Amino acid sequence: MNKYLIIISMALLSLEGCKKYPDGPSFSLLPRRERIEGKWIATSVKYNSTDSTASYKNNIWEFTRQFSVILQIHDKKYNGVWSTQNNDKDFVIDYDGGSRESYKILKLTDKQFVFRNKTTQLEFNLVPQ
Repeated sequence: MNKYLIIISMALLSLEGCKKYPDGPSFSLLPRRERIEGKWIATSVKYNSTDSTASYKNNIWEFTRQFSVILQIHDKKYNGVWSTQNNDKDFVIDYDGGSRESYKILKLTDKQFVFRNKTTQLEFNLVPQ
């Protein structure tokens, strides 16, 4: 039994170097698509060290397992599709109107989704609604 515990411990420790996103997690049993799926709201939005959360407090992002996205800002809804690129390190949203937003994923768990806009450098910290 001890031998198996040592092997499992060593395997888990080796995963630490395989960390996909800068802020973790090292390992997840949930597939990426399932971690992204759901309705999310921003708990904080920052531009460098400036807090911009108030400007985004009414935004709701809804991501489905079928790769569709609905961004609701007050009474307006914007539809599109999401995808990951660059070995799942980039998160891209293509809206129906033809605009595209590209983000770098910093952290992705089922309880927290943190990404930074590659153009504006706004960093979004989302939690499930």
